[in-house]
Amino acid sequence: MLRSENVSKTASVGNYQAAIDNIEKDKKKLYNSEDSFLFEFDLGVLHHYNKNFKESIKHFANAEQIMEDLYSRSVTNEATALLTNDNVRPYRPYPFEIQWLYQTQILNYLALGEIDEAVVEARRALLAIQSLQEKEEDKFNESPALQYLIALSYEWQNSEDDARIAYDNAKKSFESLGYTPKLAAQVPENEQEIIVIGYAGLSPILGENKFWGTYAADGALFLHYKDANGQSQTMMFASMNLGGQDFSGSTMTIQFAIPKMVERESQNSVFVVDVNGNSKTSEIFSNTKNSIQKDLENNQTSMLMRTAGRVILRTIAASNAKSKISTGNGWTDLALNISADIATGALESADLRLGSALPQTIQILRIPVEPGNHSVKIDILDKYGRITGSLEQAINVKKGRKAFIFVPALR
Repeated sequence: MLRSENVSKTASVGNYQAAIDNIEKDKKKLYNSEDSFLFEFDLGVLHHYNKNFKESIKHFANAEQIMEDLYSRSVTNEATALLTNDNVRPYRPYPFEIQWLYQTQILNYLALGEIDEAVVEARRALLAIQSLQEKEEDKFNESPALQYLIALSYEWQNSEDDARIAYDNAKKSFESLGYTPKLAAQVPENEQEIIVIGYAGLSPILGENKFWGTYAADGALFLHYKDANGQSQTMMFASMNLGGQDFSGSTMTIQFAIPKMVERESQNSVFVVDVNGNSKTSEIFSNTKNSIQKDLENNQTSMLMRTAGRVILRTIAASNAKSKISTGNGWTDLALNISADIATGALESADLRLGSALPQTIQILRIPVEPGNHSVKIDILDKYGRITGSLEQAINVKKGRKAFIFVPALR
């Protein structure tokens, strides 16, 4: 939560270099040894926003290498997680983050005009998609935006057959989600064009839903629930012989926490682009909220199995420990039992790690133009159509080329 607040708050006002500096200065405070992927991933994202495309490429390449190394499993970390919580496991990115890495890496190369390198990255992305499909099977949440950018890189390389296949894959992927942008409905035939990539709003973060129940033998049952928004409820069911002759003072507590998506209100919604007096509106190609929600649902079974195993082992261990500190006095034993339960419960925490500077939506607009100089004005609008920001830029488009404009608006 500290990392998310530190990074996203600075990035949301457009000060990407300050966010980068904060991460590098406070690395040990914001990231632990198991967060190495997130460290490189966050820097890759922020350098991309800051148009430091070569630096972004370097950090994403580091993140990709860490990701590949992590899938050779660490038995030690997994065993430790069974006794404490999932936060001691090396962070393994969600499928949507893996796809985000590749699509942004493709854009980095395209922005630099390094077309062959973009195609190499596109082919690496296809291998990653295939691996995820094999692992996730029918649950895999494929990114149509990634497929579309793969197609764009093939198109720019003049690999017509590969581009046509990739555009068709993107269209099918969009159709499976029930929404197809107009741009993705047909194969582009633009010799040269201006392509605007907009990043609007801030993605959701993760909070935790926490559940715990304590049974005081011969006494009462306490049930507690605290949701990801901080709202809590407590219920008590008391029996009639509390403190009576048979009151043992022993307790049994079960506690567990699971991650829950928490949305953040976004000020920015859409981009209106004017090129030489002609205006067009961007289209949403990716919604991070939907991706996070889907990946959380797909990850739920394995996460619950780890949690259940941890709860069972911890409850057994706590019960064995408490049985050895019996004093024979019910109230004293109750106090000792509750203290042990509190100490054990403090270990339980959901894994809330996630990329810290992702946008709520990725939007794309492609504008065919003649070769030469062009005047571009971009208005950033909120959901009510009010202008929240603007930028103007003169851009030169060479014959047969594509010029990219990136517009991060993370508020």
